[in-house]
Amino acid sequence: MSDIYSDNMSRNATETQRLDEQFDLLTRNIGYLVHPSITDKLSAIDSPAIADIGTGTGSFLLQLARVYPKATLRGFDISQDLFPAPESLPSNVELGLMDVKQPPPSKEHNRYDLVHVRLLTAAMNPTDWEPAVRNLIQLLKPGGALQWEECDFTQCPYRRGRLDSSVSAARFMSTQFRMALMEKFSSGWSTLPQIMGSIGLLHVDDDIVSSDRVVETREAITTNGMVAIFLWAKLMSKRGAPGSLQIDELNKLEVQAARDIKSGCYVSYDVHIALGFKPE
Repeated sequence: MSDIYSDNMSRNATETQRLDEQFDLLTRNIGYLVHPSITDKLSAIDSPAIADIGTGTGSFLLQLARVYPKATLRGFDISQDLFPAPESLPSNVELGLMDVKQPPPSKEHNRYDLVHVRLLTAAMNPTDWEPAVRNLIQLLKPGGALQWEECDFTQCPYRRGRLDSSVSAARFMSTQFRMALMEKFSSGWSTLPQIMGSIGLLHVDDDIVSSDRVVETREAITTNGMVAIFLWAKLMSKRGAPGSLQIDELNKLEVQAARDIKSGCYVSYDVHIALGFKPE
């Protein structure tokens, strides 16, 4: 399995905590775990089967287990490094390995009423999206739904929340991050609905919300994103990547970026929820 995610981000306890917080913050701003048009169908199924691809820490399934206690819930990822301990999982949750870029094993075909994906951008190349959607459709039962959430990180301005807000360090680091990963950030959110429709999914939708729709989450989601940026920057510095900054400079910028956020600086970007249904 080719683990592109590890080229840009680490898998450790700090990242586990950040990813769990990011999941909760984005879910608050989206307003739901599962799109209402999908929950309408799931409510008619006594024991739905649901798969979470790129499950990471399993946040989606752990929250879903409280809503669908009789469901079969399976999470798959290219790496198990972020998986919670098996003994901590609800009895109806199971985690395992799968590469979204490879055809799934035949035993998983036509098995799930919902296949869910969130934030695989850092693990995807521009040519990976269509094959990935084709692979995921194989997992769906006839009539099953695919829901995939990605963010438009190509446009994520750091704004002044107050007249006296400082923004320079946050904007500088955001630009460094976006320019380095722009090729990845330009795909997914902008292509998924078209891919889903062209492959044959029905009732395709692209629900769009702002990352700061819930104003009370602004500071937390800005801080969370900045933590990701500095984790990336320090990893690049440690590896001696071309153009990377020295650790001492990054430490100073990190302090200033935290001050920026406390002064009212906040980020805003679009969150896209693409979904479609496999024909009956």
